[in-house]
Amino acid sequence: MNIACQLYDYIEIACMNNLEVSVLLKDGNTIKGTALTTVIDKRNDVATECMQMSIDNTKQNIALIEIAQLHAITDNPHFSSVSF
Repeated sequence: MNIACQLYDYIEIACMNNLEVSVLLKDGNTIKGTALTTVIDKRNDVATECMQMSIDNTKQNIALIEIAQLHAITDNPHFSSVSF
């Protein structure tokens, strides 16, 4: 399952600008950290597109299809909050 291109753009903006973000996952959990880049993560031998984040100085991959909402904590001219 893929996300819409216009939504993917917000992920790229967050990563290119290393924005501090809050990510609400579809399971209700919230993750806060710095957006770094997009990566392909092999989960159970399945390629999964992810946003890599720095969370407490540890890199963590968040599957794009698990994201329900992306909120920019860092002020920026591009977006404040986006629902997926």
